[in-house]
Amino acid sequence: MAPSVDETFVDIGPNASALLDVWIYFNLISNTVLLPILVATFLFSQRAKRHPTLVNVCTTWIFSGVFSLLLFYAGEASGPEPKKGLCVAQTSLLYGITPMWSVAVLVLLCNMNLVMNENPKVAGVGRLKLVAMLSAPYVAQVVFSTATLVASLHHPENVTRSRRVFYCTLHFPLLSLARSLFTGVVGVGVVILMVRLAVLLWRNWHGMRHAGRPSRIDAQIMLRVLIFGAYLVFGLAANIIYVAAPRSVIPDMYAATIGTAIFLVFGTQADVLRTWCFWMSDPPPQTPREALDGVPPPEEIAQEMEKEERSIAWGEV
Repeated sequence: MAPSVDETFVDIGPNASALLDVWIYFNLISNTVLLPILVATFLFSQRAKRHPTLVNVCTTWIFSGVFSLLLFYAGEASGPEPKKGLCVAQTSLLYGITPMWSVAVLVLLCNMNLVMNENPKVAGVGRLKLVAMLSAPYVAQVVFSTATLVASLHHPENVTRSRRVFYCTLHFPLLSLARSLFTGVVGVGVVILMVRLAVLLWRNWHGMRHAGRPSRIDAQIMLRVLIFGAYLVFGLAANIIYVAAPRSVIPDMYAATIGTAIFLVFGTQADVLRTWCFWMSDPPPQTPREALDGVPPPEEIAQEMEKEERSIAWGEV
């Protein structure tokens, strides 16, 4: 689901310049402009707080955009082969992106499953466990980037931009296999957690509806989670396309749009939009369900919800 760093040559024909511009545009605008704005909103806004695991997913994709654009920043995105040192640096950094981002998504889904747990006493994680969860993606990044750097320094002749056009890659099948296996295992975990989350969402919605009581989950939360999950499924499809047609640019173009998808899914919530449109006042909360859209309920309602049917707010997911 991140830029594919592999040894296969790609041929994009006469459209190379236009496709490169589109690829750079998505990485530049979405990953290095819009997502930092969204992360800053989550971190510093008082009414659009989000759980650190969601912020982590956004942050990892910011890194993806920066690493992908190293050649662009250096003015060597097109034309002759880039300087070898720059190419080695980009290859090493990009090789850890997919492991990092996949682990970040896994951690996010772990947290979402925890807060969806019917027993609020076991929902959430302790401080030390949360630190470990937030650090895990970057540990994966460092491990794979370090291994790639060592291999690239020993075989600099195998590092080139010509294979994938958009970025530099390394021809080292054993490392590529290790990376694919790791990402595949994490991907299986992601799918399992997505299915479990969907089941929990359905059980909650169906149970509350059958009981004639408001659902603990707002429909907009369910919709956004499902949209995000669907885009992950598209990522798996893109990887299948890459296996079947390794010369295709579809996986690379898809990867460049993930930042846009994250921004649209998580940046169009009502509380986020009200934060950006600071001249708009918050509507007064009237029911417990409004808390699910980022507006805190009155204290007495919050206490009642905690006693009866713990409502899940966006700050927890």
